[in-house]
Amino acid sequence: MGQFKVKSKLKLTDMNIGDLIQESDFATMTPEGQFVQLEYIEESSKAEPYVVKPGIWAIQKTMAGMKLVETGFIEDKVLNSFVNTKIITDKIDCFFKKIPVYKELGYDVAKRAALLFGPPGTGKTTSISVVCNKYVADKETAIVIWHTDKFEPFEVKDFIKSFSYDETKKLILIVEDIGGTEIDNQRMRSDSSLLSLLDNQEKAFRIPTFILATTNYPENFLGNLMNRYGRFDDKIEVDFPNGEQRAALFRFFAKKDLDDSAIKLMESDKTKEFSPAHIKEVIIRSMLYDKTETEVIKEIIKEVEHFKNQFSKKQSRMGIGDDD
Repeated sequence: MGQFKVKSKLKLTDMNIGDLIQESDFATMTPEGQFVQLEYIEESSKAEPYVVKPGIWAIQKTMAGMKLVETGFIEDKVLNSFVNTKIITDKIDCFFKKIPVYKELGYDVAKRAALLFGPPGTGKTTSISVVCNKYVADKETAIVIWHTDKFEPFEVKDFIKSFSYDETKKLILIVEDIGGTEIDNQRMRSDSSLLSLLDNQEKAFRIPTFILATTNYPENFLGNLMNRYGRFDDKIEVDFPNGEQRAALFRFFAKKDLDDSAIKLMESDKTKEFSPAHIKEVIIRSMLYDKTETEVIKEIIKEVEHFKNQFSKKQSRMGIGDDD
């Protein structure tokens, strides 16, 4: 925060109509009848160092400014069985094991970024939880989670620039839902602060850093973000579970024997856009409303198709996908 200094002070009885006063940031009247002008002095823009220790942290904002709050993830071993997290952890492992490569190439700081993309509910958050739980165990990695719906890129960039590291040798920045949670009627503008952060133009990252971002709508991004290596180097698709995986999840959630017809329908292409949440709903709805699993699966297939049709109509009304 800045501070005020007294710029001028005089009694109103000493002032005449038409007298000129100096330009001021703020003016007030004292109980003694004096007119006081104050000038605001901006504090140095250099932020105080913010000490970051190993652990899993979420960015939060208070009246006093940005801070990190310790958090964590509950590991979902069921979803881990079908989400291919190994491709993600292998890339991060390779990066941190080969930091000297960046020094050989003349980089001041080793930095790499990957974007996880795919439909909602397909396991992107599960993948992140696996990464976080694995790396926090080494006691030398700080994992910082940025929820993009709460903080602008310039705020996060300035906050990270203030980091100083205590027993922390590696940084993983998790960028949740970059590009928003709902598709817009136009492609997303690439924020200059976000590009600066990804490029590390202002040296916000000073220790080896891996950025792991997620999005439901990669098609919304402009090419200078999506098709620019050095910003997002790896793009990893996290898709719906395949037929075999859907059947396995179906059996697990049901915790009972299922009809062959229901299992075959769950394995078929008709349910290829079922997420784990869809499969759980089949079990819950069948028990609540005394319906067979097959009946409920057919209901949800129709609901998914109806949603897609309505969404297509909305896009058409908004002109999305029309040729210029």
